[in-house]
Amino acid sequence: MISFLIKHKKIILIITLAFFLGSIVYLGANAYSKSGGSQVAAKVGSQEITNRTLFRVTEDQARMLRNQGLDLDENTLKFLRQQMLAALISEEVLNQAAKNADIAVADYEIAYDIRQSPLFNQGGTFNKTAYENNIRRATNMSPAEFEEQLRRGKLSNRFRSVLYSYYKLTPAEIKHAYQAQHGTLKDFEQNKKDFASQLLDTKMETAQQAFFDRFNQDVAIQTYLQD
Repeated sequence: MISFLIKHKKIILIITLAFFLGSIVYLGANAYSKSGGSQVAAKVGSQEITNRTLFRVTEDQARMLRNQGLDLDENTLKFLRQQMLAALISEEVLNQAAKNADIAVADYEIAYDIRQSPLFNQGGTFNKTAYENNIRRATNMSPAEFEEQLRRGKLSNRFRSVLYSYYKLTPAEIKHAYQAQHGTLKDFEQNKKDFASQLLDTKMETAQQAFFDRFNQDVAIQTYLQD
């Protein structure tokens, strides 16, 4: 089970209902200091990530996996909890960076996403009661908490898009990387599209990890999650 979660961790870390994250960046343990804490799972600067939030998002993911027919033992849940904490930290880092760059998400954007969701419509019309009831039942959050989480997810994705816009692959770079990896350009044209997609994913992950490392030089990130 642990090997399954590691293999599919990017898929697992997408919270579909709350639009929580677009992806997850691995954050090495050496980047953070650890100490004890009962109510706080982590801190990014002065901003706290509570154990309540960590428990909620972990339970969301565990429920999704169980609905897919997977059995989750204690070790698997521990691994999932660690990954979800990394996701929450990455979201907070991106939110702080977005605010520092004067990037924002307007209220009308949140309202539009909610009103367009089929989960909150009856007969093609937004139903406030259905919205409030579904949010509380599905996420154990109040509408205000859900809307704030939606805003945070959109804000982190917006900053990530800005960050990624500076990194593009040139045809020469793709060709050079393919030859370096395979030792030949045989079948390059047939495999170019898939290879370029994988290469771009790797480049984006590296770029985001580099950003996190630079961010951590100025803003302390602490974790309190007990192994």
